[in-house]
Parts: sequence; C-alpha cells; structure tokens
Amino acid sequence: MNISEEELIEYAKPILKEQGFAKKAKRWTKVTEHFTYCFFIQGSSFSKEDYYVRLGIIINDIDVLVPSYGHISIDVPVTTKEEVLKLSLDFFSRWDSIDSLKKLVIDFVEWEKRNPIEKRRTGIVESDPAYLCLFTLSDKAKAAILNL
Repeated sequence: MNISEEELIEYAKPILKEQGFAKKAKRWTKVTEHFTYCFFIQGSSFSKEDYYVRLGIIINDIDVLVPSYGHISIDVPVTTKEEVLKLSLDFFSRWDSIDSLKKLVIDFVEWEKRNPIEKRRTGIVESDPAYLCLFTLSDKAKAAILNL
C-alpha cells in the first residue's frame, strides 16, 4: 500500500464532508432522494498495515435486503489518496437518477443473456468494465429496479 489507512482517513474527512457525507467510524454515507452512497475503509484480517476501500450504493426506492456494502458495490484500488478520492467521487457521480440506473440495468441484463456465466468463466468473453459493479446486484434487486 502506498498510503497508510490513517493518512487516507485524514485526507478523506474534509473532502467527503464537503460533499455531504456523514462519518461514523470508518464509514461515510450520504443519503439522497433515491440513493445512499457509502464509502468504507475496512482493515485487513491478515495484516494491520493492509486495508480496503469499498464503495457502495444503496437504492432507497427498492425493498430488497441490502448486502454489506450496498446493492451495488466495488473495491477501489489503493494507490494515492488523491486517486482513491477521485475514483470514488467519479463512481458516485454516475448514480444520479433512477432513469440512468434503469438503463444501465437493462443493458447489463441484455449483456448477461448474451454472455452467460459459463461462457465468462471460460474466458471466451471479457467482462465489460461498465458492468463490474453490477455483478453484486441480486436478481431480486434487478427486478425491483426495472419495476420502478
């Protein structure tokens, strides 16, 4: 890791606060009309020096059990504190409306039909980077989103 967990926390605090996030322990959340954005710093169980940055999106408009990090989640590579925050804020900015979410889910469902898991596991098809965060979305959540 290039930066310590403490360095990242100190760097992130004012930036996330300015963006409207509230901090509790090593979690920051921001609630909007349709989404709750989550920024997590999680320590490694293998090494005190290692940690992970996980981003999550909770979709407030669906009544589906929320997994640990959100209906949609992704890990951010820990490079520099500036890059971690840039990638995180860019990720959150993509989720600005229910209509854009629905379009992305519709496109993802179609992509999944064309590229079933068996085909993806053999390496015949590459995963589309735009869809990486949607792999954590349950079928029940996808159906609920499409019914919004």
